Amino acid sequence: MSIFKDSAFVLKIQKWPEKNFIYTIFSLKFWKIIATKKISSKEKVIDLWFHINYEIKTWEKMNKISNIKIINEFNTIWKDFNKINSYLNMLYLILKNTAFWVENEEIFQIVNFINKYNNPDIEIKIILAQLKIINILWELDISHKNPTISKILKFINQNNFSKIIKLSWINEEIKKELQKILLL
Repeated sequence: MSIFKDSAFVLKIQKWPEKNFIYTIFSLKFWKIIATKKISSKEKVIDLWFHINYEIKTWEKMNKISNIKIINEFNTIWKDFNKINSYLNMLYLILKNTAFWVENEEIFQIVNFINKYNNPDIEIKIILAQLKIINILWELDISHKNPTISKILKFINQNNFSKIIKLSWINEEIKKELQKILLL
């Protein structure tokens, strides 16, 4: 058994017998991990979109997380369905397309930025974040029939997320085209 301290985002929660939950978390040091936690009435239940600090005990069969501290959470207050759905789709993208126990700090930093972001244009920022994550995972096709979309995709491919989030001229038509790319 080994004990490690780390930071993570909750990607998936499954109920398990005897007041236990199985969490799939996206970790800063260990990327994607599956761990269990027994629910206590003294602790706040962790939920999707929480950014947490925790300790993980590694066992042969199942990891166990404990000593959880919530750092921040995606604020859903005053956000419409599309914004919340975009955020959940980003978490699902990471859950579905990332490997277990492989480190990628860049994706973690992108999710951390989005988790803290609280401006009205968050839906566009989440779309750009999803496209950058797909690019990091080597699955983004930067060719497109629309020259504006093609330029945006090339820009995403060539730059880090701190430059990408500065794109502010994306209108509703371009946003819909970028969303179509995410559906492919």
